[in-house]
Amino acid sequence: MASGAESSVRRVDASPEKRFFINMLVRDIELLPAILDLVDNSVDGARRLRGDDSYDGLHVALTVTPDRFTISDNCGGIPVNVARNYAFRFGRPADAPATQGSVGQFGVGMKRALFKLGRHFTVASRSSGSSFVLDVDVDAWAEETASDWSFTLNELNESYDPSQGDGVGTSIVVDRLNPSVSEDFASSQTLANLRYQLRLRHREAMDRGLRILLQGEAVIPFEPKLQQSELVRPLYRTFTLEEHPGPVMVRIYAGVAEHSGPEEDDQAEDFKRERDAGWYVFCNNRLLIAADRTILTGWGDVLPGYHPQYRQFRGYVFIDSAYSELLPWNTTKTSVDQDSRIWRKIYSELTQAGVEVVQMLNKVKAERQNAELPEDRPIAQALSQSRAVRLYEIKQTQKLTYPTPSRMVANKPAMRKIQYSIEKKKFDAVAEVLGVSTVAEVGRGTFDYFYGEQVGDDD
Repeated sequence: MASGAESSVRRVDASPEKRFFINMLVRDIELLPAILDLVDNSVDGARRLRGDDSYDGLHVALTVTPDRFTISDNCGGIPVNVARNYAFRFGRPADAPATQGSVGQFGVGMKRALFKLGRHFTVASRSSGSSFVLDVDVDAWAEETASDWSFTLNELNESYDPSQGDGVGTSIVVDRLNPSVSEDFASSQTLANLRYQLRLRHREAMDRGLRILLQGEAVIPFEPKLQQSELVRPLYRTFTLEEHPGPVMVRIYAGVAEHSGPEEDDQAEDFKRERDAGWYVFCNNRLLIAADRTILTGWGDVLPGYHPQYRQFRGYVFIDSAYSELLPWNTTKTSVDQDSRIWRKIYSELTQAGVEVVQMLNKVKAERQNAELPEDRPIAQALSQSRAVRLYEIKQTQKLTYPTPSRMVANKPAMRKIQYSIEKKKFDAVAEVLGVSTVAEVGRGTFDYFYGEQVGDDD
């Protein structure tokens, strides 16, 4: 056995350097996901405070300027013992108290977000029995002794009474913003994108009554819907993965959204709501992936490559577990961990559901191309008579339901519709020569004339 002196000689210093750690910590996360991590903490606070009950009266408010970022909530606050031992640790200790169904898991979100935003931050929190203020100059902290990674509480009250104070909650202010952050916060597009992400990511919490405000204006939650009628019913499957230390519950909804955009021109790239097409994946009701049309969710693999003809496609996957470490999200919660065994099992079910919707949309396209009468287009007709329903209104079913296409339509030759515009005086002149009056008659007459003269009739 080596002596103490010999062990010291053999020891190699592998301790991290603070500035390097800060730079590496924030490199792999973009600005908006970093902000969403802070909102996650408030949502988890609401969950700790109210569990599965209503969140009425609770709020999270964000204010963004080129000089300052502020987020405040009244969602329970951070107890001093949690602040001392867990909340500001880089990584989640094994003995950290858990919140069932929480969004936070890795123990880096808040610190990474604060470093991403700026060089100075203040965290003020009031819980049911304590309050504190933590003020950190990031550059000064980085210059301190490398082995000391602690922060210092600037104010501390371990007998705080919410009824005699300002209630419970947490407020975070970041200033001396990083230059790129300040530039982004000066952009109206950044604020629009942040609002869009907020309405997508925490739909369930807002449905429970949590108010999320940006620049003083309430965020309206994203509301997933699918078309349904007596003849068209979306697919809704559930299954449970038995894992250690607990189960993972999965719900898959797949179907179509309300039709929008030109009916006949599937080559068009600019449809009104095409950006909403694709798969949406939620983990513990926090949206992880939105409108995905990539190989990540099977497009270009099990499913065909995405094409505008699938712009009505909508799929929603909800993955829930009391044990958040089982959920297949990456550390920034901006995508799934494709190496996750859980995700691989879900991927198989997800793509099978997607195939059913794609097959229906292909049949709708065939109807449109091959049938002229409404009665020969049963699926399209059924969809036109359907209505958008919330997911909770959809009853569980293993298969997508829709009418059977007409055999007559299936046996008819493929058809294409021609559509273009010409000057009225030219139209009137051609109509007079043909002895017809309607647009359809002029179009048919001119096409038949050209076909007969230049191609020849092969019937």
